[in-house]
Amino acid sequence: MEHVIELVSCETYNCCALDLNTGQITELYSGNEKLIKGFTGFFFADGDTFFALYPTETGPMIYYKGKSYPLHKGLNIELKKSKNWREFSVEEYDIKIGYRTPQYIGFDIWSDEIDVDLFYKIEQSYKDDEFYNRLTEPTGFVDEFIVYYDESE
Repeated sequence: MEHVIELVSCETYNCCALDLNTGQITELYSGNEKLIKGFTGFFFADGDTFFALYPTETGPMIYYKGKSYPLHKGLNIELKKSKNWREFSVEEYDIKIGYRTPQYIGFDIWSDEIDVDLFYKIEQSYKDDEFYNRLTEPTGFVDEFIVYYDESE
């Protein structure tokens, strides 16, 4: 099952499993209990659009339209924002995703824009070494959202 990864939505905390070989997405649960050993990533889903960011031992990867792409500092990543609509793009991979502005921005003290909008998080952080460190750990890492699987438990 090394090709199956568990993902969580930054906006809703819903979780799913993604089979990287087949592209099959399985809805799992809502909450923060980890079910699958190994890496955990983040996802965005809206209608026919599914996008994921997940860690590997060599660094963060993007999953979009059935393909995985390395996320690195040399990419041209842009986020265009208006009041109700946003467009995220990665020029080198011909990725363009339009989506509604997340409704949970500012909802409570834990809902800053970077906490609930995956694309904003990527756009703001993808040139930061700490971002890469968090998305390169093999297991047992902690970020601001969730405590992940730890093999020692």
